This record gives sequence, structure tokens and C-alpha cells, in this order.
Amino acid sequence: MVSSNTNSIFSWQVSVSQTTDCSIQTSLSSQSGQPHEPELSQPQPPVSPEDKPSLRYQLIGGCMALALLLTATNPITHLSLIWPGLLLWSALALSWSQLAIATRRQAGLLMLVGVGGMGWGVFQGADLPWQTAISSNGNLLAMLMAVSFLSMVAAKEPNEEPEALPEGRSALKQTLAGVHLFGAVINMSIVFIMADRFAFASHDGNTLKNTQHQVLSRAFCAGAFWSPFFAAVAVALTYAPGANLLTLMQAGIPLAITGVLITYFELRPKAESFTGYPMQIGSLALPAFLALAVISAHYLFPTLSVLQIISILSPLTAIGVLLFKRKSVVKKLRNHTNNRLARMGNELALFLAAGTMAAGLGTLFTLYADQLPIPQLTPLVTSLLLLTMLVLSLLGVHPVISIATISGLMLPTQPPMDLLAMIFLASWAIGTACSPMSGMNLSLRGRYFISAKQALRNNLHYGVIMWLITSASLWYYNPL
Repeated sequence: MVSSNTNSIFSWQVSVSQTTDCSIQTSLSSQSGQPHEPELSQPQPPVSPEDKPSLRYQLIGGCMALALLLTATNPITHLSLIWPGLLLWSALALSWSQLAIATRRQAGLLMLVGVGGMGWGVFQGADLPWQTAISSNGNLLAMLMAVSFLSMVAAKEPNEEPEALPEGRSALKQTLAGVHLFGAVINMSIVFIMADRFAFASHDGNTLKNTQHQVLSRAFCAGAFWSPFFAAVAVALTYAPGANLLTLMQAGIPLAITGVLITYFELRPKAESFTGYPMQIGSLALPAFLALAVISAHYLFPTLSVLQIISILSPLTAIGVLLFKRKSVVKKLRNHTNNRLARMGNELALFLAAGTMAAGLGTLFTLYADQLPIPQLTPLVTSLLLLTMLVLSLLGVHPVISIATISGLMLPTQPPMDLLAMIFLASWAIGTACSPMSGMNLSLRGRYFISAKQALRNNLHYGVIMWLITSASLWYYNPL
């Protein structure tokens, strides 16, 4: 979820057994030379548990873990969200010098827009929304941190022998279903677990086939259409306040299935040469349990937001599984906090900066909403708005930025919130799959030697097809 928000290119030296247990260090790849964006909830380069993290990372991890705890317990304590917000900003200040230059420039520009908007608003007599600027997107970041704890129980044990990779149509089906269902819960970790296995089995030990890239990128990103564990859903629920999760899932699941099926039928003629990933029914227990738990909790405790439910359930589930497996819970939690959480600087920068920008734009729109020629969400406008957001994604603009901007423009017109949220989800699900500049594709490019042209050629036609299908779907759900 912002949802859903943030993304860049990575340097990786990852083994299969390490991928989900460690954190992500984002950096510009010397090979691509392209601007980048931080990606959400991704696995990071391995950090040896024996290596004691620096004091800086211990402080960053401590601030973020405490912010998560305060946010998750807020329904009980009713403590102001200013406090976890201040902790997150403190973590960002400690992380700032470690961020890539492109990330700092992007975040700095967003903050400048937000501060400028708030400053002009105050000059015009409006109230200063400083609390909103500090605490905005705190719930989203809490959700991202909470979901990251699932990576502690997702990886294979170091002494487990890797299974033989299946081939053929069955392998294609298994891999599509596996990366989508696992990715819908544990996010980017599963992409790199599978990609590492594929690369290891390649002729040179470090490249992916075009078909494998298409399967991983499309099936994973399709989870943004519906999964409450995706940053996209969190972002959509935040920037389209009042949207209903179950309605979004009802509309999103058919689109996700459509995207997976399009990929399957496109690649089926090449399936005999496709090398996939071995999946077992028992492996789906964790994703199925968490999805059902979130839906059930949302039904039983309607006063709790989906973000709060996930922020509570994800760490508790991870701890429960570790206890069941008789693992060292305290040691794993400490390692995860000091390594994975402490290296979420890119997520912190983009989400906190986007929240500041949203506060500034909100101030301006409050002052000038009656003077802006903003159209109603008719079917044509809906389709063109989605197309605009997809083009921005192709140019490297992260979905959370375009979502925050569109939200600020549209909310004064009181649009149908479910429809607005669907547009946001579709822009994320399609845009991140197709754009060579999305964090996920940049990650795959940097690690597995996929060119920007290759990434675009693999998925651009898929994006066009999905835009047309999604437009028709949005017209169907459009109450106008």
C-alpha cells in the first residue's frame, strides 16, 4: 500500500536462501545510467547477521520500529499520530546522506512544492497544516514496515536443497500463479527469489529470458489491482478517502486474473522452452491465511482501517510462525529492524515528501478550488486520466506522486471515491509493469542485465491491452 510511496535501481549480490531475509540497498546501476525511483517493499542486498550494524542504522531501525508500534497500537492508545510521524522524519534525517542523489533531488523537489504551497496558503490567511505535513502517509509507511516482517518467514532454510526447476506449460502456470499470489502478500521478495533461481539456471548464471521477465513483472504487478498488502491499495484508500476495500477487490481481482491470463496465452506457444519455479499447495498457506485474516478482521472490526489491520497482523503472524518453528524470535526481530527497516530510506523519502506535497497542494486547492476547471469523472475522462498517469509512469514518475497530485485536484469536486481509487490502482498495476523506469523493472535491469529497450518491448503491448480492458471495466463501474 503508498500504499503505496517508492522506487529505484539496485546493486544485488543475492543468494536464493538470503533474498527475503535481508534488506534492500537502492543505488543507481552503473549499467543503466538511468534516473530511478525507490520501489516498495522489496528485498535488499544481504547483510550478514553476524555483521553488527552501525549506530546510525540501529538508531534508524529503532525509530522506525517504534513508529510502527505506536501506529499499530493507536486504536488502543489513541496517541496522536504526530509522534510516530516525528520518529519517521527523524529516521529520514539520519538516512538522508545514505540516499542516492536522484532520490534526494526528487524528495527535495516534492518537499519544496509542499512547503511553498503551505507558505503561500498562510500568506493568504489559511491555516498551516503542519500536523498533516508531519503525519501524512505515516499509516502507509507503517503498513510497509509491517509487511516487511513477513520476509523473515518466507525464505528457505540455508541447508535446504533447491528443487529442480520445472519446464513446459505446467511450469508457466505454476510460476504465474505463484508469483502473483505470493507477491500479493510478501511483495517484491518473491520476485527476486524466483529471478535468482532462473538466473542461476541460465547459460551464464546471471540473466533472465524475456519470457521469465514478462511473467515476473506482469504477474507481480497485477497484485496492485486488489491486494490489501500492496502499497498501491494503501495509497488508493488514503488518497481516495471513503473508498471501500471489498468494492476495490471485487473490481480488481477480475482485472488481475485478466492480466495473468493474457500473459499465459501470449506465452503458451513458447511454453515448452519456459523454465519456471516449483510451487506446492502447502506453500500457499501463508498468503491464503493472511488474505482471509485481513478480510475477516475488516468485517469484524469495521472501525479499524485496512492499514491498521495489516500493521497489526503482519508482524504478529511472522512472530507466530517463528515461534512455531522454534526460531530465535528476538534475534531475528533485531536483525530485521537493524538491517531491513533501517534501509528503507528511499521509501521514507518518497512517502514523507509526497505527504508534504499533498499538504501543500491541499492548501492551495482549498483556496482556489472554485477557480479550477476540473472535469467530472465521465467514462471518457476516466480513461484519459488513466492514460495520462500511465504515460507519466513510462517517463519515470512514480505512481504515488501522480496519485497524490490527481487526488488533490479531484477531491474538491467530490468524485465517486471507489471509482477514483480504481483509477489509482490501475495506474499502479499497469504502469509499474510496463515502465522500464519503475523500481521493479529497474531492479531487474540492474541485477539481471535487462536493457530499458528490452523491458519496454516485453511489456508495452501488454500495457496498451490492459489500458483498454481496464477503461471498459471502469466505464462499467462508473456511476455516471
